[in-house]
Amino acid sequence: MDEETDPIDEENSIPKKEDYSKKNIDVKIKSLILIIIFLSSFFFYDYNNIDYGFDGCEKNNLNSLQYNDFIGKTNITFIAFGDSQIYKDHTVEQNDFQVIALNHFTELLSWEDAGFSELGEIEDIRGIIMAGDITQNGRDGRMFSFDEYGEFVERYGLCGNKQVDYPIYEGYGNHDYFEWSNIFYRIPADHPVADSVAIRNEYRPGIMNTAPNMEGHYSWEWDDFHFIQLNLAPTDVVPDLGVEGLRDPRNAMTFLENDLKENIEGTDKKVILISHYGPWEWREWDQNKIDKLCQVVENYSSNIVSYIHGHSHSTSVYDWCDLTVFNSGTPYHENYNDDYRGRFTLFRINEANNGTFDLYAADISWSTENYQEDDISSLDLQMKEWKGYPYHVTV
Repeated sequence: MDEETDPIDEENSIPKKEDYSKKNIDVKIKSLILIIIFLSSFFFYDYNNIDYGFDGCEKNNLNSLQYNDFIGKTNITFIAFGDSQIYKDHTVEQNDFQVIALNHFTELLSWEDAGFSELGEIEDIRGIIMAGDITQNGRDGRMFSFDEYGEFVERYGLCGNKQVDYPIYEGYGNHDYFEWSNIFYRIPADHPVADSVAIRNEYRPGIMNTAPNMEGHYSWEWDDFHFIQLNLAPTDVVPDLGVEGLRDPRNAMTFLENDLKENIEGTDKKVILISHYGPWEWREWDQNKIDKLCQVVENYSSNIVSYIHGHSHSTSVYDWCDLTVFNSGTPYHENYNDDYRGRFTLFRINEANNGTFDLYAADISWSTENYQEDDISSLDLQMKEWKGYPYHVTV
């Protein structure tokens, strides 16, 4: 038979058990708080130490951006491509080859290779337009995630201050929003790569107008041509995709309409639009939004002459809404181009004596099939006849 328990002893033991349980709970709570503080320290350290690539670039005074008072004949050479889309492994390598091609193609090619011998050598390149998808997943390296954005900055810089020789005018695309299950992005609802465009605008060379807050849209002028970077897509409609801020165009249409009214209306300046999406449907970028953009274009039909985009990872020239549209190529090219070549587009705009402008565009492509390190010629740089290129139009 079991020995009976003294009721008094049992009663005295209850407070001891309660004290122990309380202490145990306190320890667990304190441990949890310490873990949160520890993990948060990684988050804040990473967030506050992002390299935006503007070291060595001159800071703009965004409160007193000057109107362009260019006098003379327009003569502009520039480069465009989209979708650097850096993730890791092979995409990093492809962007390395793109940088080599960008820095050295003028040593091997001239406008004569595109059939425009009258233009002579390729020189005085103003900068690079990058039409969205800076990264693959919108990651900036926080909490052990791969630093896709850091890889972009290391190669492309901002004002010709990193590996590539020219200033870059990038926008964010659909891949630059973070949508995965990482609490250090999801809890603060951060999309740091999309935000980076606005942050870098403070140091971006020559810009004349910027959107407020983290919207990131901006415009600038080279000679008498006005360029408007609209990032993801020219719309204000925010899709409901279950993740806060995911593929939010951040009032791009509002910026476009205001910029045209403030800087173009009543002038004879020519305008080139830039966004990641081209004027064809893709998921939430539907025909209604595209038709709305066409209405804006038609309202400024004497000014807006072209539209540059990325997204499709390929290169072509086509017409839409009485505009010439340039799908501008990409270093992230495999499975998107039949010839398996990386690409970018080279532009030249010259003003004629009668006040019209000649716009030239050439497809520049490269291949790593026979590449040998430090031998630029083995990158097989070409100006091919390719899906509408080379191209010339008078506007």
